[in-house]
Parts: sequence; structure tokens; C-alpha cells
Amino acid sequence: MTEYEMVTLFHPNLDEEGVEKASQWLQDRITSLGGEDIQAIPWGRRKLAFPIQKQLEATYIQFDFKMDGSKVSELTRAMGISEDIIRQLIIRKQDR
Repeated sequence: MTEYEMVTLFHPNLDEEGVEKASQWLQDRITSLGGEDIQAIPWGRRKLAFPIQKQLEATYIQFDFKMDGSKVSELTRAMGISEDIIRQLIIRKQDR
């Protein structure tokens, strides 16, 4: 298993409950793909450096987890389908 760090930007139209629900969906998705040791670290709502999908701010949450590398593309695809997530970045921890 490889260790990953993922920063996810959630749509600004989501309230706290909506962000929690979307975050839980994402954690469940990671678990269903064989991920483990999931930690969610909220960064809060921040202004974006440039507009993304015509939005000027987003709620940031960092996820640290372990997962088989072959499943990362499937996780990325699932996040791309979700309307609650406007951007994400996944990196291997040893590459930092």
C-alpha cells in the first residue's frame, strides 16, 4: 500500500452539513476501493487564487490515506463525477 495525500476543494454552495456529507461520501469511496488509515484534516473555507468553475472560494479538506496505486485513477474518476467537488489533487507522500 502506498501513502497518499489528497487536497479536495468542495463547492462553496455547500453548508457545513453538506461538506460533512460529501466528505463522508469521499471517505466511504476510499474505503470501498481498499483504502485504509483515512484522516480528514479540514482547512476551512478559503478564497481561491483564480476562479474555478466560476467560483471564487471553496472549502478545503486534506485527506491522508493508504491505497493500492492501481485504484487512484478510479477514485479520481469518481470525484470528477461528483458535483460537490470542484477540484482535487492526489500525490504520493514519498514524492513530496
